[in-house]
Amino acid sequence: MAHVLLVEPWFSGSHRRWAEGYQHASAHDVSIVSLSEGPWRWRLRAGAVPLSADIGRHVAEHGAPDVLLVSGLVDVAQLLGLCRRDLASTPVVVFQHESQIVYPTTSGNVDAEAVLRNWMSWCSADVVLFNSAFHRQAVIDTLPVFLYQRPEADQLFALDEVLARFEVMPVGVELEPTSDREGGPVAASPDGPLVLWPHRWENDKDPAAFLSALRRLRQGGHRVRLALAGRESVVPSEVRSRILEEFDDWAVAVGPFDRSRYRNLLIESDIVVSCAKHEFFGVAMVEAIAAGCVPVLPHALAYPEIVPEPWHADALYEPGSFGTRLEQVVSDFEAAHANCVGLADAMQRFSWREVGPQLDARLSAACRS
Repeated sequence: MAHVLLVEPWFSGSHRRWAEGYQHASAHDVSIVSLSEGPWRWRLRAGAVPLSADIGRHVAEHGAPDVLLVSGLVDVAQLLGLCRRDLASTPVVVFQHESQIVYPTTSGNVDAEAVLRNWMSWCSADVVLFNSAFHRQAVIDTLPVFLYQRPEADQLFALDEVLARFEVMPVGVELEPTSDREGGPVAASPDGPLVLWPHRWENDKDPAAFLSALRRLRQGGHRVRLALAGRESVVPSEVRSRILEEFDDWAVAVGPFDRSRYRNLLIESDIVVSCAKHEFFGVAMVEAIAAGCVPVLPHALAYPEIVPEPWHADALYEPGSFGTRLEQVVSDFEAAHANCVGLADAMQRFSWREVGPQLDARLSAACRS
């Protein structure tokens, strides 16, 4: 059994659930050093300073860990420099939830400083784990061009060595064993199926496309019930406000919700939707599909990995056709539900029962190398 020190610079939301989920699922001795939710850019630039102090206190009390597992929202090179007396020879595994080089911005331009922080982390790590093959490949495709465009392109010599450290490890998700709700009869409702929006109300999730699709449903004489989950950013979402104004008679649950209420909502929902422009993994999708929801997801991003190929035709739509597909599913929900039988069971491969031992094995290997 290895002593794993998990470092999470942004201990909130899905990052916190990942850290605590692995701690509970692991056969290793996993301790967590973390910072609370805060400005993510500041965490990436300077979070190493308070984290290094906490790591120093942990090492003084418990001894040096066998392996360091670092969530990617911190400059790992900076962190290791600050911890050089405490972590002189400790292997380092970085878990990359998101990468700034392929993260969409409102301006369309990447934050070059943030990308370089990621790059320095990858140069410093022994292993870099990406949460999906899509995420890994997007970075591989983009990184050489970014480095070439830097002054003198003097980073390129390290590229091949760094890329060789890139691997894929899915996010573990806390899932109950499938209750096979998907295999039972469809509960008819005179007010239509319950459609779940589980995303942040931000541009990269394209809530405007969701609003457009809802208008299309109403114009076509269809009716659904809406469960509007997800948090707003600091700036309130105009699209969310518009949906609540135009479809107040459809909205039966409006979040954000605490974890207990959200779990119940997953079981109550019939359809889960995404029109995202960006998704490195999709924890919310895995949770909803595992709970028996019929998915309406783009055939793009990480979704073709999450949904096994036998269900692609019934669960994934071609980009640009979200409104059409949602109307088809709502129009004949019974058929859509029947076509997705077995898909909930397929999500169990992302449960911590499956992913925990995989991550344990990878960290054990890092200790031996």
